Amino acid sequence: MMTLPDRMARDIYELEPEYFLQQGVRLLVLDVDNTISPYHIHEASPELLAWAARMRAAGLELYILSNNRGNRPALFAAALGCPYIGRAKKPRTEGLREILRRCGLRPEQAAVIGDQIRSDIRCARRCGCRSVMVRPICIRNPFLALRYLCEAPWRAAYRRKHPQATEAC
Repeated sequence: MMTLPDRMARDIYELEPEYFLQQGVRLLVLDVDNTISPYHIHEASPELLAWAARMRAAGLELYILSNNRGNRPALFAAALGCPYIGRAKKPRTEGLREILRRCGLRPEQAAVIGDQIRSDIRCARRCGCRSVMVRPICIRNPFLALRYLCEAPWRAAYRRKHPQATEAC
């Protein structure tokens, strides 16, 4: 069975807090690499900080869940003022289940935002969380380009199922 996200967007900045609140979501679980920042940027942009502040002002909690084995999850979590779990091994669900436990929330009260079907969206679906897939911010690595190319059929299937979706997704 094909794993499709609940929603697709060009980037996180296209996402408004009202969408999540209407769905009963209270927690946004963010991937780092190519979701909130390109791999080669190691600090939060002013635009990212403003987006995070807008989400928090609306009553949404933020949490970072990343497969990154370096210090990037900690750097971005510190900048955004939120907790994190690194080395998550998504699509395995242990990290996401731990976040839900720590926050005292049910899966349907959380949305995972990421750039990859095979890790972020599958992890969310396996836990019963909502899922939002964004386009990768920057693709410099040929192996990443190939990985994203392999996900093209899922992106196309989403657009067929949701014809009103943003064409750029």
